[in-house]
Amino acid sequence: MKAIISWFAENHVAANLLMLFIIAAGVITALTIKLEVMPEATLDKIAITVEYPGASPSEVEEGVIRKIEDEVAGLAGIKRIDSTAKEGYGIVTIEVVKGWDIKKLLDEVKAEVDRINTFPEEAEDPVVREITRKTQVIDVAIYGNVPEGTLKELAEQIRDDITNLPGVTQAEVYGVRNPEVQIEIPERTLREYGLTLAQVSEIVR
Repeated sequence: MKAIISWFAENHVAANLLMLFIIAAGVITALTIKLEVMPEATLDKIAITVEYPGASPSEVEEGVIRKIEDEVAGLAGIKRIDSTAKEGYGIVTIEVVKGWDIKKLLDEVKAEVDRINTFPEEAEDPVVREITRKTQVIDVAIYGNVPEGTLKELAEQIRDDITNLPGVTQAEVYGVRNPEVQIEIPERTLREYGLTLAQVSEIVR
């Protein structure tokens, strides 16, 4: 180490050239490095979600989950498959091998899932997506002395405007209630038509 320092002390031109090279490399790196205020981190996972309205967890598992698992199990790059069957929907989560091309595997998973033509008729189209961790940047609160429906419409309009801004990948509306319809039927009317509340509820659903 002392020999190197002594050599540079005696060769000023070489020392200056080395310093200029280091500065130039630093400037180039600073100008070309990708900067993100809130970076999106990949978790090396792919999720397949299928809505199956009115189905029990066992029906979701039999009619949806197992068919997806069987179809994608043979793909290369899959480290592990986890599945969850809930009432009305199911999720299959694929953990990708570290370093594997997740975009390519995502396309392959979509292709395999699209080949499945034996899903129940009531099941909706599968949604295949890469799982990422996104960081929330800002909250926008909307309030006023107006009906709740008006606030909801305004919030959805603002959400759409924000989503169209450059660099924004997602905006969501929360804190609003879904619309409800209340149906009141006198007991006499039910007896007249030979119906029960459970039957009416099933018909409306």
